[in-house]
Amino acid sequence: MHRKREKSDYIVHNVDLAFDILFYIARKQSVKTKDLEEKFNVSPTTLEKILETLVIRGYLDFNKRKKLYTLGIKNFELGHSYLSHSEIRRQARPFLQKLSEEFQENVYLATRSGFEIVYIDVYEVERNVVVKSRVGRLLPMYASASGKVHLAFMEKEEIEEFFREVKLERFTENTITDKNLLLKELEEVRKKGYAIDNEEWEKEVRCLSVPVRDYTGDVVAALTLSAPAFRLSFNLLHGKMKDSFLKASEELSEKLGYSKEIQL
Repeated sequence: MHRKREKSDYIVHNVDLAFDILFYIARKQSVKTKDLEEKFNVSPTTLEKILETLVIRGYLDFNKRKKLYTLGIKNFELGHSYLSHSEIRRQARPFLQKLSEEFQENVYLATRSGFEIVYIDVYEVERNVVVKSRVGRLLPMYASASGKVHLAFMEKEEIEEFFREVKLERFTENTITDKNLLLKELEEVRKKGYAIDNEEWEKEVRCLSVPVRDYTGDVVAALTLSAPAFRLSFNLLHGKMKDSFLKASEELSEKLGYSKEIQL
């Protein structure tokens, strides 16, 4: 179960703010000081100290000519350390390979990061036209197949918190930005056991995703295929591909200790 971010007497405000800044820059890729001042409503002096500390420690890089902050190499080191010790990633790797080779498309392993989704592994194929997303990329929960898989199986209270915290922005003409329509979509995901992204995050890209559960029954990751829309017909998505992914979801979840009988 993912812990909610709650107020606590033990939270150090500037440390908390530093993490918010890092995640914001991760999403935007590069930002200027003025953007951060406006986003976080913080004094220039406090912000300067936080940014300078993050630069010195290697978590941010600063381009003096362009006046831009970007993520530093230390973030990669932390991420690599996490991935190298990730049991889910190790167990999922054969399934990524099998599904990728079966459909000749890139297949990803995704998990939650707050109210966003992050890719933590990928098995790639060599084709002239493929959809490539880097490991570590953040995606919106409501506009991605892997995100909808996580969102659909969250507790009711956490879904309500999601709608309070997240603005449903439009990325393409297919992005679902209406709360009621999204809730209806999530209900379909729960019934069918898988989610589809029909060009909702990126134009001309479709995705299919299934949940991966651990011994607690919680959804801890998602297996996701992403490909050009012209190669992913709805007959394929809702037919053979869906069947293969649901089978992989069940087998991988069992390896992580999940049991339908216990959950019942």
